[in-house]
Amino acid sequence: MDGASVDVKELARRNRQAIFNQIGDSSVVLVAAQPHHVFYCSGYKSMGFDTSWLLKMAVVFVADDWILVGPKADLWSAAETVGKDLRYFCYGNFFFDDQELRERKGTNVVEFATFDEAVSAAVAQLAGGRHKLGIDSVDGASHTLVSAQGLQLIDARATAAFFRDARSVKNPLEISLLRSASDLTEVALGNALRDAKAGMTEYELAARISAEMISQGGLPGFVVVTSGERSALADAYPTRRRIGANDIVRIDVGATFGGYWSDTARTAFVGEPGKDVLSAFAATSMGHRKASDMVAPGMTTDALFHEAVAAVRQGGLPQYKRHHVGHGLGIESHEYPTIAASNPVTLLEGMVVNIEAPYYRPGWGGMMSEDTFLVTATGAEALTRLDRGLFVIPA
Repeated sequence: MDGASVDVKELARRNRQAIFNQIGDSSVVLVAAQPHHVFYCSGYKSMGFDTSWLLKMAVVFVADDWILVGPKADLWSAAETVGKDLRYFCYGNFFFDDQELRERKGTNVVEFATFDEAVSAAVAQLAGGRHKLGIDSVDGASHTLVSAQGLQLIDARATAAFFRDARSVKNPLEISLLRSASDLTEVALGNALRDAKAGMTEYELAARISAEMISQGGLPGFVVVTSGERSALADAYPTRRRIGANDIVRIDVGATFGGYWSDTARTAFVGEPGKDVLSAFAATSMGHRKASDMVAPGMTTDALFHEAVAAVRQGGLPQYKRHHVGHGLGIESHEYPTIAASNPVTLLEGMVVNIEAPYYRPGWGGMMSEDTFLVTATGAEALTRLDRGLFVIPA
C-alpha cells in the first residue's frame, strides 16, 4: 500500500485499539495529551505544536469511541483531516464566520472556556459506567478535574508503558507511511549526493535535500549536512562553509510523511579518500552491517549493541565507544526501543528500528551510515536501500 492512500481515521482507530490490546481492560477511559499521542490516537496533527509548546490538546477515548479536545482555532483543520465523524470539544477564543457551515455539515462541536473543562466534560461523556482512568502526561489540573468523575487513576508509569508498547509494534498502515517516508528521503538524499560538487555550501546541499523532500509530499524534520572537521559535530545545522577537496561530508536526514518519520544517513568524500578515511569507514561499516544482519524477532537490543561495537573495534577502531547503535522509528524520529547495552528489549515482528554505528573524531571528521529495518516474521526487511558505500564527490 502507498502511504498516500492511508485512511487517517482507520489508522487512528487501529492505534487506539493497539493501546487497549496492551491494557486488556475495556473498563478504562484514556486521555492522550502528549502532542505525539494526540496525533497517534486521532490522526490529526496540529501545526500549533510547531509554534507553541504551550498548546494543549487531548484525545479522550474508550475502546469504541473518542473525542478530540483542542483550541477553537483548530476546529476546521481537524474537521478537514478527520471528516464528518469528528467530535470536537474546543476551548478558547477564535472567530470563524462558520455558523452556516456548521449547520450544513452538522458539525459535532461543543465549546468550553478552558482546556481542563473540555477534557473533564469529554471524560464524563465517555465514562458510562467505566471506573478506571489512564492519563499519558503529568498535569495536576487535569488530574484533579478528571478524578472528580469518581474514576480510579491508573499508575502513570503503567499508562506510559501501555502507550510505549503499543507504539513499538507497527500496524500495516503505519508501515506504509514509514515506507513512504523512507522512500522519499532516499530519493532526496541520493539525488543530492549525485549532484553534489566541490564549492557548494552546506546550505546549498541541505536546500536541495529539503526541496526534494517537500516536492514528494514530505516535511523536512532535520537536515544535518556537515563537512570537513564539522563532520565530527554530532547533530549540527548546516552553514555557509563550502565543501572542498579532502573533506568528509556527513549527511543525516529525516522527514515526516503523514506524521511518520524517516531517518537515513550516508557519508561522502570530496576527491580520492586516503587510507585513514577508508580504514575508519570500513570499520564503522562492519559494525553497521553486523547489527543490520542480526535484526530479527527474538533478538535482544543489548546483543545487537555489543556485537556492533565489537565489530567496529575488530574492524580497525579498537578504541571505539558508543552509547547506542540504533533506535525505534515511528511518530518520533527516536523512540522505543533504544539499541543499547542497558535495558534490553526483545525485538518483535512489526517493530521498525534504525541501525547506525557512527564515528566522531573532533579535529578530523565524522562518518556514518544509518538504515531503517522492519522486523518481519523470519528476519528483517530493509526500508532503506540506498548504496551503503562511501560516496565520492569530484574534487
